[in-house]
This record gives sequence, C-alpha cells and structure tokens, in this order.
Amino acid sequence: MMTTSLETFLLLSPEITLFLAALIAYLAAAFSGLRAGWLVAVTGLGIAILVSGNQPDSGEAISSGPITIDGFSFYIRLLTYTTGLVLALIQSGDYWKSAVQDDSSQHKRRGTGEEAGTFLILLAGLSLVGLANDLVLLFIGLELVSIPTYILLALKRTDAAGQEASLKYFFLSLVASALFLYSLACLYGLGGSTSLLAIGNQIQSLGSIAPPTIEGSIVVGTITASMAAVLLPVMLGTALAGVAFRMAAVPMHFYAPDVYEGTSTSNAAVLSTLPKIAGIVMLARIIALAIPPLGSGQTVGPVAEILLLQTWHLIAIVAAVTMTVGNCMALLQNNLRRLLACSSIAHAGYLLVGLAAVTAAATSEQGPLGGESITANALTLDGLASTLFYLATYVLATVGLFGGLIYLGHRWPEWSTSSNKRPRLEEIETVDDLNGLSTTNPVAAFCLATFLLSLAGIPPLPGFWGKLSLVTSSLSIGSGDAAFGDRRAWFIGLSIVLVLNAAIAAAYYLRLITAMYFKSTDKGVQADGGLSSGLAMVVCLIVLLSISIRPRGLFTSALRAGNTLSGNIATETMPPQTTQISVGDAMIASEIQKGNR
Repeated sequence: MMTTSLETFLLLSPEITLFLAALIAYLAAAFSGLRAGWLVAVTGLGIAILVSGNQPDSGEAISSGPITIDGFSFYIRLLTYTTGLVLALIQSGDYWKSAVQDDSSQHKRRGTGEEAGTFLILLAGLSLVGLANDLVLLFIGLELVSIPTYILLALKRTDAAGQEASLKYFFLSLVASALFLYSLACLYGLGGSTSLLAIGNQIQSLGSIAPPTIEGSIVVGTITASMAAVLLPVMLGTALAGVAFRMAAVPMHFYAPDVYEGTSTSNAAVLSTLPKIAGIVMLARIIALAIPPLGSGQTVGPVAEILLLQTWHLIAIVAAVTMTVGNCMALLQNNLRRLLACSSIAHAGYLLVGLAAVTAAATSEQGPLGGESITANALTLDGLASTLFYLATYVLATVGLFGGLIYLGHRWPEWSTSSNKRPRLEEIETVDDLNGLSTTNPVAAFCLATFLLSLAGIPPLPGFWGKLSLVTSSLSIGSGDAAFGDRRAWFIGLSIVLVLNAAIAAAYYLRLITAMYFKSTDKGVQADGGLSSGLAMVVCLIVLLSISIRPRGLFTSALRAGNTLSGNIATETMPPQTTQISVGDAMIASEIQKGNR
C-alpha cells in the first residue's frame, strides 16, 4: 500500500521525534545542570515508543518511497527503542558513577547533553535501517549508527585507553563501511536501481529463458547470468565483511576485546547490542532479495539460487568459526569487559545459524523466511524468526548484565592511616571483583546470575528457548546440494557445533556465578552506580522472567516479523535494468525475440 507525503511524515514520526529530542538534548547541555540530557533522552524515547505503537496487520506492508513498514520493520523498531530506553537509563547511571569519582562541577556538566543527543541519533539511524527499502537510505541509516558510535566512544573516556579504543573502532569501521558500500554498488549494478524491490525482481528474473523485451533502442534485462556470476561473489563477500564488523563476527572480530576494555561499561553495553541489530537487518535484507514473495507461487530463479547457495555456505562456516573462537577466547579472560566482548563474538555466531538455515531452506522451497504460518508450533520456528527471537533474548540479558555491573559501581577503597588524602575508587573490572557479591549485595547477585544463566542457555530461561529454536530450525533443513557432502549433514554438524559451544560458554558463565556465591572477599561494593542503572537491571530481570514463564508471545512476534520480510518484494512492480545498446545489438536481440537464434 502506497502513501502520500503527509502519511510518510506520520510513518517517520518516531524517528523525527528522536531527532527533535536530540536537538533539545544538545541545547540542554548549555543551559541546564546535572543529567538533564539523559532526562530528555528517556522522555523522547518514551514518546517515540508511543507513536510507533500501531503494528500493521499480518502480511500487510505500508510502502512510501524508500521506506517500508511491515511486521519485520515494526519488530526491529520496537526492539531498538525499548533497548535504547534501557540503555539511556544505564548511560545516565554510568555518568553518575563517574561523577562520584570526580566531584568537580565541570565534570558533572560535561558531555551529558552531547552524549544523550548523539545516542538518540544513533537509535534513529538504527530504526531507519530497519525501515529502509532503498540502498541510499540503508547506507545513510548505517552511517547514522556508525558516526554517533565514534562520538560516544570519544566522549565517554579521554584517557589513553579510551582514545586508543575510539581510534581503533573508528578506522576499522571506516574499512567495514567502505566494503559494505562496495557491495551496495554491486547490487546497484545487478538491479539498475537503488530500490530493493527492483533489485529483488531483477535477481529473481536473471537466468530465465524468457527473451528480452525490445522498446525502441532500449533492451530490457541486459544483465546476463554470466555477468551476475562475477558480481554476486564480490557483493556477497564485501557485504558479509561489513556485517561481520558490526556483529563482531569472524574475521572482523579482533577489535572487540580491546575496544570493550578501553571504553566505559555503558559504551560496551551499546557495542554489544545495537550494532548486532543493525548487522542482522543488513544481512536479512540481502537474503530476502533472492527469495520470492510469500504466496506468489514463484520459484527461485537460477541466479537467485546461486546467490542463496553461496550465502548459506559462507554464513554457516562463519557461524561455526565465530561461536567457537569467541567462546575459546572468553575462557582465557579475567577482565569482565574483555570476557563479555568475547561472549558477544560467540553470540554473533549463534545469531548467524538462523540466517544460514533460512537461506538454505529457501533453496529447497521448504517455506518462507520466518516459518510456515503464524499458527506454527512455537518450537518449530524457522530461520529468520529464530534469529529474531534469539536476538531479543540476547539483547535483554546483555543489557541487564551491563546495567547490573554499572549499578555496582566501585569497590570499597583501602584507606591509608598515614594520609588524609581521599583514596581513588576502584571500578569493578575483573572476575575476582565479584567475589562474595551474594553476601554484600544479594539482590544484584541474583539479577546478574539470572542474566548469565540465560546467556548460557539454561532452561527455562529465554536464552534456552532461543538456542533450542536455532537448533530446531537448523535440523529442519532437508537433504540437497552442497559444496561437498549433503546439505542436511552440514546443518546437523552446525547444530552439534552450537550445542558444544553452549557447553563451553556455560563454563565461563558459571565461573562468574561461582565467584559471586562461593567465594569470599575482604572488599565489598559500594553500589554507587545510581538508581537509574539499578532500575534498568530490575526491569530487565522482570521482563526476562516473564518471557521464561510465557515465551509464546515473543515467539509469535518473531514469527510474524520473519514471515512478512519477504512479502515486500512483489508489492511494487519495477522495471528491470535498462541499458543503451548499439544498432547491431538491437538486431541480435530482435532475432532472439523472433526465435531465429
């Protein structure tokens, strides 16, 4: 369904609200006092959630130029805003923790408005990525995610470690953005348009036996299968490199431990969640280009089949290597932020399992992107729906875990009787700093333990249901062609790798729980991270336990989002690529049309 300009403005009202709130936050930095910027951020996000509360009916897509609102974009938008709201509480708590250490009025006023406004722009950009139905808007949204991230990293910590983390992330992100931009250029070459609808139609029609259509001196459909065979691997490789950086997946994962350790805890929470959402959206959009619309009766074309075949092989390999490398690295870490960085690498591998499964399923026509129907059994989620469900559970547990660490704040300092100088507070940074937490702060210990158990996939917590849905979606793939062996054997092996990695991950998660409950310490924690971060921790715990009791609601939302993604490809008829040709080429095309060649 197409819309007018006024309706387009209304469709983008949540994003416009965030941009206006960012402007107010910047102004608040100059004219208000402590933490006013984060108050504006929380208020703006609350309004954005309210104005984006109308979800389209199942299967309905509202298109307006470069944006499309459907079940998938609604899911991503709501996940982005709710995550952003909790992260805003955490960010303000991290600011309060820093203010406790440095009680100068200049520090208390510095950066709050700039950080809050920049954070809101990041969220608006991520939401635009979810809405994008055009290459230009997709890239603009990605840059609105990347550039504010650079600024947040630079503003939060100005010491040597913080500056190193900012520069490292900045330069590597530039490389990843350039690679992804090159993949978009290849897509434009394939489709002759920036519209994802047109590109999808073109990819699905390539290699068909239908002759080209002649319109004067223009021949339609001049991109051949042989030309596509050159562009597709280049496009796929560069696109996956750009996605891998944002998800911290192999081979673009190496920056994560150093950057997480060098930046603040709240920034580590942002890096662990929001870029992963962007990466999933980017890759899902590319996969959907090669899959025919739901209910169209159209089969996958030859070139689209090649793209899907190459994609699931590559994603499956990257997923297996990523989860294994991340978990093995985490076993060796003692610094909490480095450990959680390696953990986030492993979770990127888990998320890719569902995308590999849906891509392989499309080649065998086993079903649509997200599953066979909204009424499907909750544990039989396929592909994208499993990834979307696991993404939500991972984000929830990770944000709650970082919120708890920020709430704990600092350890009690060691006072010196020979000096009246106030000792410098020591931030909680290592696993040993959590020793005896169940005695000194039992509520925080229970919350952190619950988040860790969910990340480990212990039943009946949501992390278990997420991993189970990924395994079932992987095992649902039937026999078929593969680079070597059988496709079903590939996904059985991938499921085994996932289960083994879940066991490895449980080892270092249980190590943290052991430190909190079975070790003693002479030092306590001050819990000086502010009430806002404590509130974020408790809210995440309540939501996590609610999903544990009744996971079907989130399952259904993820299934609806997965089902509607591929339904947009045929909502608008777009002409294939057109190219000027010579008179001789026109004569050859004419002969083809007459059947003389």
